[in-house]
Parts: sequence; C-alpha cells; structure tokens
Amino acid sequence: MKEFDIDGKNYRMTKLPAFEQFHVSRKIAPLIPKLIPVFIEIAKGKNLSAADKENASKMDLSAIAAVMQPFADGLASMSNEDAEYVMSTCLSVVKRNQQGNWADVWIQKAQAMAFDDANDIGSMLPLVFRVIQDSLGPFIQGMLISQMATAASPD
Repeated sequence: MKEFDIDGKNYRMTKLPAFEQFHVSRKIAPLIPKLIPVFIEIAKGKNLSAADKENASKMDLSAIAAVMQPFADGLASMSNEDAEYVMSTCLSVVKRNQQGNWADVWIQKAQAMAFDDANDIGSMLPLVFRVIQDSLGPFIQGMLISQMATAASPD
C-alpha cells in the first residue's frame, strides 16, 4: 500500500490484483510507445538529489501537463469501453483520507467519483497514472528492456 499527495489531498492505493493487471496491460499495450517519454521523465526524477526532488515536487501545472500529455493522448486513442475499463479499474484501488478515514474515490456501482472536487479528468488522470505506474511499471519496464535488447542484438 502506498500513500501520496496530489493537490493537498492524501491518497492511498494498493496494487491491482494480478488478473486486473493483465487486463489493464492488454488495454494499454498500444499506449506503451507513447508512455516511454513519461517513464523516462519519472526515471530521471528518481536520480535527483533530495533538494532537487523538493523543487521537482513543486512543479507547476504546465510541467505536469507536459509529462501527462502522452498518457492522455494514448487514452484518447482508445475505444470508450477500453478507456473506461482502464480508468475505473485503476480508480477502484485508490482511497482518499477524509478527516482520518479512508474512503474509496470510485463508486463502482454508480461508475462515478465519490468526491465532487475530483470529478474531472485533471484529477482522475494523475490517480490512474499512479496506479498504472505502481501496478504495471515493473512489467512495462521489463517489456521495454526486452524490446531494447532485441533491437540491439545482432542477427
């Protein structure tokens, strides 16, 4: 279970169950090439000093939007059904701290966000991306390393 803050709100997420990881990975497979720049930027951030990480955490919205744009473009190219599956599945493992209590951010039966202030794409995409990064990041990284090794090997 991981905790993180977005826009002053404290969230907690768990990894997607294995079969949901599998189904989400199948749906986002065409997005992988578009996500490569995003994962490169994240990897750069992991190599920053503590002071640089503090400054990076204060990025303005335009910088965040530039990093999220490939992900948003990829989602836009998906069918409505696939995009909704990815978003609802990822949001289903996220909770938000409400005065010391953890509440689901996604109401599965209603297919809606539980919080009015998070009921927009600008609030939902960063949550979805965090879940994908946490649940599928090692799998995606393995695919990328495998693809790069295949491309680099002589015939």
